[in-house]
Amino acid sequence: MSEQSVKTAVQTTEAGAIKPSVLVGLGLAAVLGVVSFVFAKVDLSPGQTALQASVLAQGLSGSAKAIGSATERLINARPDTQTPEGQLILSYQYLARGEESLALATVEQLTKQRPDFALAQLLKGDLLLARSGHPSIGTQSPEQAASAPTGSSEGLRAEARLRLAALVERPPIDAVPKPLLGLSPAVRHAIVVDTHRARLYLFENSAEGLKLLRDSYVSIGKLGTGKLEEGDQRTPLGTYHIGIRRDEAAARYGAAALPLNYPNEYDRLLGHGGSSIWLHGERAGNYARGPMSTDGCIVLSNDEMKLLADTVAERETPVVIVEQVEWVARNAIATLPQDGGFEAAYKRWQQARLDQNAQLLRSFYEPGLERGSDSAAPKLEANLARMAKHELPVQSLERISLLPWPDHPKVKIVTYRELSNADGRPKLKRQYWREQENGQWSIFFDGLVG
Repeated sequence: MSEQSVKTAVQTTEAGAIKPSVLVGLGLAAVLGVVSFVFAKVDLSPGQTALQASVLAQGLSGSAKAIGSATERLINARPDTQTPEGQLILSYQYLARGEESLALATVEQLTKQRPDFALAQLLKGDLLLARSGHPSIGTQSPEQAASAPTGSSEGLRAEARLRLAALVERPPIDAVPKPLLGLSPAVRHAIVVDTHRARLYLFENSAEGLKLLRDSYVSIGKLGTGKLEEGDQRTPLGTYHIGIRRDEAAARYGAAALPLNYPNEYDRLLGHGGSSIWLHGERAGNYARGPMSTDGCIVLSNDEMKLLADTVAERETPVVIVEQVEWVARNAIATLPQDGGFEAAYKRWQQARLDQNAQLLRSFYEPGLERGSDSAAPKLEANLARMAKHELPVQSLERISLLPWPDHPKVKIVTYRELSNADGRPKLKRQYWREQENGQWSIFFDGLVG
């Protein structure tokens, strides 16, 4: 898109049109500028074109061609206008095109439907202020805005920037998150949370591979990520699994709630503490929160959370939480290096279990383990003694998923089903493996999934 066409798109003049200087004071130009949108209507200093001024003021880098491409993606994107987020984004798109009356009409309709959507109320108020010619208070730095209180105007504008950025910065076409490469088709869905982008990605899995079903705006801990202890108001980073759905505390957790198994066995090994990290909805009276506004949980709007909870399976669905998603092209997956050492170790363990080879099995488990129904030292020794007498046969061992710890590939999490003739129904179990300094793989947890 050329400079002239950008100007033409946003310089529509009508009664009550927004004044450029007021737009700057309201922070609306900054909201759009964060996603490389060229708000050409705002001329910040004499002697500069509007295009040059907005690029300099927003600290953008790169060529005008790259900026124009981002502009086109923002303006031409097709949000799902059946959702509140889609209607909000449509309002920003109208504003980006210079169609302020349509922007205002759209957001007014949205606030009638969802009066608890604070960001929509802020945009409506900003547009009304802009029409009156009265600027609002000054804006804060991006860092201050991201961590601003839920109801503050800067916290809400940070939310707006992230929602718009998600519209422009889409996942690469025909690519999958690297941590999910070992997922078997037996796992129907998987979740990846990109905390930097405040975005949750829900994938459907099948024999044809992973398919992105939808993505949703989320809020994370007030002090960011890297949870270490109870009450630190941080969201953990790592590989987790959904527990049993808990909807009984609707006043606190909104329309639906899915606990995560934090701290898991690797967290405990590292000495990380805390509890009650959940995916959940929003309490009554608020449609959504600022991007950094929880005590460590991952919070979605109620409509998005209910859809998520109604889709995924309890106990089996993985949730990978990372600072930024690393995407891998599907056509490159076959060329990625395989962890032959781990696979060889796992197959040896699997065969030893099928054979009830107690002596070989003992060599896989780290000594002195205290946790886990099967891997705690006393229980393990009792089970091995029975296996030596061939008293604990298994009919099959089906590996459902192999997932690495996001920033530590020498830690693997295996979920599997164990079927024995005695039980008649498979048991869902989970193992945590790690590679030792000598290159050998060992198990530091092996037990039933609660």
